Amino acid sequence: MPALSSISKNMHYAKFATTSRLIACLVSEALVKAVFVPCDAPGLKGLCLLLRPQMSIVSGLQDLLAVVPLSGIPITDGSPFLIQGVKCANIALVDGWDMLPHIYSPAPTPIEISDNKIIFAPVVGAEATTNSVAEKLSSLFLTPIGAHQLMDGFDAVQLWSKFAMDYGVNGKLTDQISQELNSSMVYQAHAYNHPKMLPTLESSTVEWEQIILEGHATHPMHKARKSFPPMAPLNPVETNLETPKIRLLAVPKDFIQLRGEFETLAKPLSDIMLKKLAENDATTVATLREKWSNHTLMPAHELQVVNIKHLFPKVHVFPEYCSMTVQSLTSIRSVAVPDIFPGMSLKLCLGIKVSSALRTITPYSTYFGPGFSFGVVPHLTYDAKILTIERELASAVYKHDDTDIAKHCSCVLREAVEYSQDNQDTIVPCAALVEKIQRPDTDITLVKHVWNLDTDEKRVDFLDRYIDLALQAFLPPALNNGVAFEAHGQNTLARFDKKTGLLKGFVIRDFGGVKVHRETLVKSAGVDIDVLPDSCVVAETTDEVFKLLYHTLIHSHLQRLIRVLDLHYDGRGWAMIRKHLTHLVPKDHPMWKSFMEDEKVPGKCLVRMKIEELYRDYIYSPVPNVIQYRPNSVV
Repeated sequence: MPALSSISKNMHYAKFATTSRLIACLVSEALVKAVFVPCDAPGLKGLCLLLRPQMSIVSGLQDLLAVVPLSGIPITDGSPFLIQGVKCANIALVDGWDMLPHIYSPAPTPIEISDNKIIFAPVVGAEATTNSVAEKLSSLFLTPIGAHQLMDGFDAVQLWSKFAMDYGVNGKLTDQISQELNSSMVYQAHAYNHPKMLPTLESSTVEWEQIILEGHATHPMHKARKSFPPMAPLNPVETNLETPKIRLLAVPKDFIQLRGEFETLAKPLSDIMLKKLAENDATTVATLREKWSNHTLMPAHELQVVNIKHLFPKVHVFPEYCSMTVQSLTSIRSVAVPDIFPGMSLKLCLGIKVSSALRTITPYSTYFGPGFSFGVVPHLTYDAKILTIERELASAVYKHDDTDIAKHCSCVLREAVEYSQDNQDTIVPCAALVEKIQRPDTDITLVKHVWNLDTDEKRVDFLDRYIDLALQAFLPPALNNGVAFEAHGQNTLARFDKKTGLLKGFVIRDFGGVKVHRETLVKSAGVDIDVLPDSCVVAETTDEVFKLLYHTLIHSHLQRLIRVLDLHYDGRGWAMIRKHLTHLVPKDHPMWKSFMEDEKVPGKCLVRMKIEELYRDYIYSPVPNVIQYRPNSVV
């Protein structure tokens, strides 16, 4: 296990992890202008100057929102930006991996005032970097700027508050988003303070699921776990999210909507919990089942019970001693009990915000998944040797006219080949591959460590095979059937040979975010999807299908691997993607233009969606098409 870092050091890196993601979003969503200033100081490629909203010129520190030293060159749009006559470049995309772990406020901003003494955030070995940044800014603005004028550790809440005031975000929403950003930093620091044992090829999938250190690579609420009344506030020290308990509910059958053989499939779990009740009451499971025969028995996450009691008075919650302990997966709300419930996992509703979304399950999702699994999946074009599609076998949701209420009492039973008794592979959530080795101050990731990718040749070979199989897995359904899976690193698992570590293929799970162009599906496969009105899985055009696939597979999934394998800046990783796309996508197919010709693609706006308070409806903004990235050029 890695040595435990100091608390102050970990908090500094926790602030950076969240704040760097917020900066990346503000830039890519064009909420602020960012300027790249080249710099030849040791360890520095340049500076990212983040301008205050609506600023079009820069004359001094007062015009800046933040200053970020960069270890890598970001993607610029080719248009020049002049500062005091010095030609700089407009930044179109900047990634957290481009940044050094120092985010400076352009003016001393106190963190806390105690006994009339101003206390600043801890600075982690930043003296040389701070001096270099100050010197560069002095030469740029033609005025002396001292290191004391740059506060290191400018955090996401401070940055957001300053931006929100300039941008005109209302106070209530500003506070709400501040709370989520703060939660993200608190939980990130907790993860750094409690490193886990590093996994191996022999590790179980659950071990890999729970090794996530930082989470979503670009979402500023990447580690947020924000609860809302009547649920109590969550604290990482007191709240067990990795091995929670599931509770047993009894929902009157007149108030439950079932899809698939839910009661039959859920019986092994409910029987275990009923047995505990039977032993306590000196009765039998059969007797209890008869007593509750006009109800559907379903599991619920222990944290969700308070919401269920508040919203659904007709639902009976069995005593806590009937509960059973489960293991959470990467998403936190999905859980597994491999020894008791082999080959299956449960997706449970959880009324807390993880990243920016409330992790409940809507009636749209509970209705769609089983129908799509049995009615559409068998007819899709894909290679079952490369891609395994985990069906959603059954679901249950409370019947209520208001879907925002109904979604708080729901459950999905899903296939999980990784937990089947005959699985002989190492099956790993792809998000875990690009995680750091349980330390914030390193660029060594699990994929490098576990697969021993210690040479350039090894990294190239690993990535080339990975890209080839990933595109073979997920392109055919989109190309032929108009179906895009949400193939980001959390929903996608990679199958490796347990002995050799050779990649064999992929597993995809969770249908809540798929996109389907119905006309293409009907024409190609002879089947249609069964959805509730206003379902967000329906794509009006094939462009919507390609947009989802690009965002999840290319931007959120493959880009992360390309970066951590050191194959981004020299362009070789993107050249591999273009090579394999050339073999798989016909030039007369609309996807060819979207992926291989367009310089801009629609980028998902995570912060704009927060400002507009959207979840099921997305906002997109044009961003550089990273598939076209080439070194020392603009995209």
